[in-house]
Amino acid sequence: MTEHPLELLREQPRLAEPAAFTFDFDLRRAEHGEEVRLASGATLEAIAGDDTGGTFFLCGGGGVLYASSDGQAGLLGDSVTEALEVIVGLPGWQDYVHLAPEDGEERLLAEIAEVEDAIRASYGPDLDAQRAELRAGLGLPERSPVELIARLHGALLRTEPDHLLLTAEELLAYRLLDERLRTPLRDVVLAAGLPLPEGPPGADGSGQDPADEPKPTSDERESTSHESELTWVRLARDQGLTEHARVALIRMLDDTGPDAKRLSVLSDELALLGDFAQAARARREVVSLQDTAWDRAREGRTLAMLERSAGDLAAAWRTLRQIRHVLGIDKPAPEPTGQWEQLGIPLAVEPPEKDPMAWQWHRRGLGRMITEEHLRLVLAAVEAGDPDFAREVMAHGARLLKLIGKFRKEMGTLPQDAKWAVARLKG
Repeated sequence: MTEHPLELLREQPRLAEPAAFTFDFDLRRAEHGEEVRLASGATLEAIAGDDTGGTFFLCGGGGVLYASSDGQAGLLGDSVTEALEVIVGLPGWQDYVHLAPEDGEERLLAEIAEVEDAIRASYGPDLDAQRAELRAGLGLPERSPVELIARLHGALLRTEPDHLLLTAEELLAYRLLDERLRTPLRDVVLAAGLPLPEGPPGADGSGQDPADEPKPTSDERESTSHESELTWVRLARDQGLTEHARVALIRMLDDTGPDAKRLSVLSDELALLGDFAQAARARREVVSLQDTAWDRAREGRTLAMLERSAGDLAAAWRTLRQIRHVLGIDKPAPEPTGQWEQLGIPLAVEPPEKDPMAWQWHRRGLGRMITEEHLRLVLAAVEAGDPDFAREVMAHGARLLKLIGKFRKEMGTLPQDAKWAVARLKG
């Protein structure tokens, strides 16, 4: 349901025009420069834009999120009304994201006066009259600038975890409008007031109970080791603070370079939270860092499992096909150079090292795991209502079952389940 102030703007050009020109909330610019989504999975609707390429989004639950054209985002209010109070009451509000109520009324009023004087001198000589007209026309209460700064600051602090914005394709997180507007996960966990789990102190291996650590400064937080960060992620997860843990992991993943060990840990942690798409993103990078055919196939099998769990059956199938290629199962196998390109994996053009163990895949547990993943993909394809896809995958699965020999016995009823699921298909 659309909030009344937004309906009024859409229906009354006399209100929409000053909102667009003077207050930079333009309904005609309701289109973002790239596809985005919320990490929480909530809905997202572009409702307006500004002259810098930024976009105002109405989120599921009613909040209004602003996303800039250069990859920053922040919550402006828990409703359209609250957001418009800030936009209309504080024209040029982007210049105030660094301010907080603690800065004091004198400083706040001085900075606001400076920005508004510049607006009046440049393009908004009727700023005060137009603000009064919009407040009256939209039914917005008149609040003091200091109160509006407090509301803006509070909203920005609530951006995470529920309003974390991601690029739709790469799943990279938008930065906050001001990086200081983030409550450290440590503080979130301790503020919850829940008992910390019993066990050896210092799950990060430091030997120190996390609750006894001194509160770090902002500079110290930036240099905190990822092991310590993961300690608080796991505590948050154990206490049911799932979204907080997820946001922290996504931020950590964004900041992680070519470190296979760390990427593997992040992938596992994201999978435990049920975010299989982000877990697959991390695992894809792990695959790209493997040097041998065996290791690529082993990590690729995990990637296929995560892609299937994320509901991306096509990606899982591409990964399994490339695994068969890299192990030489499918003949003729493609040239090693660039053979993972279909996965979007940023591999160097170097082929994997010669790996005699890889050619024994069918006599080792890896063969069973790869075969098992084919059969699970068959069942997922059947459930998705794609009979042709299910039959194609089953054909390869049946061949693998013959190749792995005795390892088939370790798969329980899965081969039979997949076979009968395909046999019952129609069309």
